[in-house]
Amino acid sequence: MFYSKPQSLQKIDSLHLCEYIIEKVRAYGPVSHLKLQKLLYYCQAFHLAYFDAPIIDDQFQAWLHGPVSRKIYDELKGVSVLHAAINYTQDPGEPSPQERLDHTLLASQVEFIDDVLAEFGPKSAYELEGMTHAELPWVEARRGYGPGDRCERNISEATIKSYYGQFMYGPEPEAV
Repeated sequence: MFYSKPQSLQKIDSLHLCEYIIEKVRAYGPVSHLKLQKLLYYCQAFHLAYFDAPIIDDQFQAWLHGPVSRKIYDELKGVSVLHAAINYTQDPGEPSPQERLDHTLLASQVEFIDDVLAEFGPKSAYELEGMTHAELPWVEARRGYGPGDRCERNISEATIKSYYGQFMYGPEPEAV
């Protein structure tokens, strides 16, 4: 599906986007911390590639199990381990995750995120981890690290944009 590119893109806090992701994909089963991190990464990656702008301010690091937002990790490390399900509970009087996105983002951005989640949400955490491990942005950021080594190197946004852009636009033409 093609989206009209809006003149004024918006960003959302990654915590709010995570609440939305949890609610949106729970129909496919529980969402673990591992799965949430990968879905958040794919939302950011494809938004960056398509709209030429990030949807969240977070940087992703090339951790052992794939791309990780340190902000989200720090927020959830006390309530979730890697493979345990994360639940979202709406506080009374707070807007729902859907209402928050609809109020914060442009309709084309919400529709785009929904399409990303429809594509990747049904996949397991392990499938998503395997996918990211085979993709250039994570591989490039982990160059020089062993398979089990701790790595906190940021994944390049330029590499993310170029790599995921090829799935929408084809490979970039080679410089002459």
